[in-house]
Amino acid sequence: MENLSKRLPFLHQRWFQFLRFLTRHFFEDNCQQKAASLTYTTMLSIVPVLTVLLMILSSVPALASVRAQIYEVIYSNLLPQSSMQVSEYINSFAEKSSNLTIIGAMVLFFTTIMTLTTIERAFNQIWRVESRSGGIKSLLRYWTIVTLGPMVLGTAFIASSTVQSLSFLNRQIAGYGIDWGFWVQVVSVGITMAGFIGMYWFIPKARVPAKNAAIAGVFVTIIFELMKHLFGTVMANFTSYEAIYGAFAALPIFLLWIYLSWNLILLGVEISYTLTIFETEEVYPRHPLLSLLDMLNLVYTHHLKGEAVSEQALRNVLGRKELPKWYTYINYLQDSNLITMTEDEDYVLKKDLSKMTLWDFYRTLPYPLPIKDELDEMRVEEQKPWLSLLVDRFEHTEAYAKQQLDLPLNVIFTNAEPRKSSDNKGMNKNTPHPLFKKPEFRKTSQAAPNSSAQQSADTAATPHFDPAAYDKDSNVECDAHDNEIIIPIDPKTPPSPQTSRWGHKSTIITEADNPTHGSNNKN
Repeated sequence: MENLSKRLPFLHQRWFQFLRFLTRHFFEDNCQQKAASLTYTTMLSIVPVLTVLLMILSSVPALASVRAQIYEVIYSNLLPQSSMQVSEYINSFAEKSSNLTIIGAMVLFFTTIMTLTTIERAFNQIWRVESRSGGIKSLLRYWTIVTLGPMVLGTAFIASSTVQSLSFLNRQIAGYGIDWGFWVQVVSVGITMAGFIGMYWFIPKARVPAKNAAIAGVFVTIIFELMKHLFGTVMANFTSYEAIYGAFAALPIFLLWIYLSWNLILLGVEISYTLTIFETEEVYPRHPLLSLLDMLNLVYTHHLKGEAVSEQALRNVLGRKELPKWYTYINYLQDSNLITMTEDEDYVLKKDLSKMTLWDFYRTLPYPLPIKDELDEMRVEEQKPWLSLLVDRFEHTEAYAKQQLDLPLNVIFTNAEPRKSSDNKGMNKNTPHPLFKKPEFRKTSQAAPNSSAQQSADTAATPHFDPAAYDKDSNVECDAHDNEIIIPIDPKTPPSPQTSRWGHKSTIITEADNPTHGSNNKN
């Protein structure tokens, strides 16, 4: 692999990394399956959508004159030449909208809005956005699109016709005049480009950078125009399908074109999403708990200064491979009432962190504690001061958990006994099995390793645990009462062959590692 990297230096170029990242996300997000689903939705909703468009244009007398021009632009820009027969069928269906009742018109509006909702859901899945806004808000937004969109489009065509009718613009100067056919084509391509840019910027329930939406819209428009002409040319020269499908030949061609178009549109969504993620630094993905704490630390730091944190600043905390979980993290912090969004769409601290411990924070998470292997994979320069403090505690917690659970399964199953009922000789039903009895922690005096049994007997009546200083060269042993005692190792004395109950060296248990310290033990 290293030799291949040396022979192909572009493998490490930023543009190649971007293409690889884009391609992987396109297939991981099942964009082809989403395109097939949207193709089916389009087939069911194209007539209602165009009917609603026709009804709105007909309801405004000033826009009735440009209705034919708008339909011509829609068909010429959205359908290749080989599918123009389908456009005639669709147009004939839409023309019958004048016979609809009020209930029928409302059903058409509802179908149109549901189509837009389906498109939005596909876009949000690519952006890893959970749908959190209410139905009324989305309904009003799409109602605005459905009603104002045709009016804006019709107004643009009226303005274009007015400009073309100006006499001084039609005069030829030195044999040269204005080629209106060329400019009409430019305007139609511009409208298509504006539609794609608006789609990528407006539809996702995410803060999409306008620059990334514009780049995706321009790219998709260029590929769309090339694909439209190429598809029309291929279908015009490949006529054998007409002998197979006969009068229905236009239908499979139309389905294929819609499917290819949706693949291209979803590719544009992936481009805008990948551009947004690719702006961040590429770091090794951390444990989710550490990522959440890093985000919360940034908000807390700005809180001490009396400032809010922008979404972009919080995004920069996460690495490139962590950003796909951005909305999961930010939604959790808001749902836990740790942070809240301001009217300016910035984030501020909402909860007093002095009243919340790390244990409380961890128990609400659906993630386990990070293990030593995950912490060792992080570079030292990536560790912040607060993280260095937690790394030691996480390692001690893992060592303690390993100590308590480091026993063979056959020992558990062999020594397991059925629980006794609560009426058996004063035995409480919640009394744990002696094998799993929670050990009592007590500090011993600085004694030699051979005097552990005597020290255990002397301190058996003392249920209090006083933390000992951390000493990595000490052992933890169990006495006859299942109590763990700390035995310092004399550097001049070789270690005892039996350092713990299960034959392994145990880690020192300090007060910080014992979450039950501070509460009285009731035995």
